[in-house]
Amino acid sequence: MKNRNGIFWGLFLLLSAAILVVSQLHLITYTFSFWTIIATIFLVAVLVKSLVYFSISGTVFSLAFLGILYAKPLGITAIVPWTILGAALLITIGLSMILNPLLNRHRPWMRYRKAFTRGHRGPFFSYEYKSEPDMKTIDEPDVDVYVKMGNSVRYVKSDDFKTANIDVNMGEAKVYFDHVTVKDTAIINVNVSLGGAELYIPSNWNIIKGVNNNMGNITEDGVRNVDEDSPDVTISGLVSLGNLKISYI
Repeated sequence: MKNRNGIFWGLFLLLSAAILVVSQLHLITYTFSFWTIIATIFLVAVLVKSLVYFSISGTVFSLAFLGILYAKPLGITAIVPWTILGAALLITIGLSMILNPLLNRHRPWMRYRKAFTRGHRGPFFSYEYKSEPDMKTIDEPDVDVYVKMGNSVRYVKSDDFKTANIDVNMGEAKVYFDHVTVKDTAIINVNVSLGGAELYIPSNWNIIKGVNNNMGNITEDGVRNVDEDSPDVTISGLVSLGNLKISYI
């Protein structure tokens, strides 16, 4: 992941330099304001980061906002903003349904074991599902939770919890870890895209956060009660145009 972060910042700085040079040399006949250039650099950063981390929603919507920003020189003022945003949403849903099974194999923070090991299982958008949630108890040291266009609740039980992979795409998931024991260390990998995930974490866990935020929203709730005997649990992954809430219980 450190290597990918280096790639992201390297490409971001190169593209930022190119945008600044082109704007100052007046190589483009259309005049851009200072704030347009700043917004462009920000959106390009989101685009590059989305490409590096294989985020479909981040890639499509950053391109959509760039299209809105440059609607006049592109000659597409007739379809902004709602037509292009609607198209971006439909494209995101379509590409996610087609490509996510393939992309999940290559995301560096998701280590799926189901195929190899028997028995192992933002402020921009928010979602609220009224349908009856799919509820299930999982008694495994390694847990996989996949939610696509649905609402799921998972109760994890384990005497030696190791890993959890939580993948939420256009849905909502609540995962409870209050009945698990971590003997040494554990990892919770999250990938939230156009949806929401809420993790209920024991307050005595020493949480190490390493989640990348791509136009999403990450919040914490509750009081932590960490001491020298607390196990180290790392939460890593990506929140793209979605919400992640960590509740300490």
